[in-house]
Amino acid sequence: MKEEMARREEAERHRGAQRPRSPRGWGLLQALWYLAFYEPVITELHLRRKSIEFIFIRFSAWQYAGCDKLWAGLVTTLCDSVRRHFGALPLSVYHVMGSRPRYASGFSQREWLLKRNTCVKLWALLAVLGAGLAVLLVALLVPGVKDNHALKVVGSTVASLSGSGLVLGAASVLKNLLVSEKRKIERLTNSEKFASQLGFMRKVRGEVEVLVGFLAFMEVFERRQLRVVLEITSLDLCYPEKVAGVLNAMNTLLSDANSPFIFLLAVDPSVIVPCLEQTSCMRGLADNGYVYLNRTVTLPFCIPEMGARSKLQCLEEAVQTREDLMYRIITRNVERG
Repeated sequence: MKEEMARREEAERHRGAQRPRSPRGWGLLQALWYLAFYEPVITELHLRRKSIEFIFIRFSAWQYAGCDKLWAGLVTTLCDSVRRHFGALPLSVYHVMGSRPRYASGFSQREWLLKRNTCVKLWALLAVLGAGLAVLLVALLVPGVKDNHALKVVGSTVASLSGSGLVLGAASVLKNLLVSEKRKIERLTNSEKFASQLGFMRKVRGEVEVLVGFLAFMEVFERRQLRVVLEITSLDLCYPEKVAGVLNAMNTLLSDANSPFIFLLAVDPSVIVPCLEQTSCMRGLADNGYVYLNRTVTLPFCIPEMGARSKLQCLEEAVQTREDLMYRIITRNVERG
């Protein structure tokens, strides 16, 4: 995947396309500006871009085997990894002011539309705040008006009301900056009313939809496609109910036609299928775990049995010291470079 990413990047560079940009450094300020005041548009130019970036996330199901809901660990790992990749600030601003991209109505190449309502509201708040401060300063400093108590009250009231709108917006961004999506889902999971909370899955689905919208926004901003690759391992070491929960979570995340997620499920079918057949999710599928697994996995393939030479190589790597293994990684990176 990394080689394909580099090859496409080089092909786009030779084609003379716009260079991708990153939301770091000066790009972070640009991203915040677009998040606040512009609405992205998916155009024909964006759809023809071949540059792609893969965001790799590893999820070991065994690490979350002690949780009551293993699939919640999958969703929290996804949210936390995306947050760390792009940074907490852009995602927090998107929660408050961002908007999901819309499709162009024609063949226009304009990718950003100004949010007129946001700009009007902001300028109106600033104008009212300036007027309130001006009245308050006049009532406090101008001779002959200092004794006018009503003018002071009007100026302070107008300034406080207009300033409160700006403070509430900043407080919302700060709240999302401090409380991550992972923490929100963990709070819902740890709630005493978890078992009877009918809107729990709706709230989790809402967090995932916000994440998908943010990724779509960043695709337009970075001028390339984004794909989140989740590598799920050690699922065959967990209990049957938790195995079914993770597979259901995968189906939920992939239910959107424009979902940017790619799941790499590394399991032993001979272990997973009996686990599925012991759960209630097999109702209506003739108690056949392979049917359910085939409907979940889009492109199944098997790794051939390891030969004698490969086994010997793995044994040599296992008995080597930690320093030797780290030196081998460094030499491989030098060869690739």
